[in-house]
Amino acid sequence: MVVQLFKDLQNETKEKLIVINLDNANKILYFELVAIGGANICHARPIEIFRSSFLTSAVSAIVIHNHPSGKPTPSAADKNFTKDLLKVTNLIGLKLLDHIIIGYEGYYSFTEAGKITRQF
Repeated sequence: MVVQLFKDLQNETKEKLIVINLDNANKILYFELVAIGGANICHARPIEIFRSSFLTSAVSAIVIHNHPSGKPTPSAADKNFTKDLLKVTNLIGLKLLDHIIIGYEGYYSFTEAGKITRQF
């Protein structure tokens, strides 16, 4: 469902990073465009990514970004970013449900790939 909501990201020429905040029933509370980068990179600090999670009292979050190249395969930087997101969310008591990369060739879900497992 989340991939369908943000499918239009596949057509973007710049990387965009979005956070989706969810309640304890996994219903969307709020989503926010956190950062816009260049053709192949997008930077955001954890405080910028998860600020709205605190403001909405979210229980969990999903992070999404696109690859303008169209290929959703995660880069080494994407894998490291996901590890960092997991460390931060574990520290602050927020569940990271998924990190999804969208491209016109499809999507990559770190959760579906077994790279993010249940937390807490």
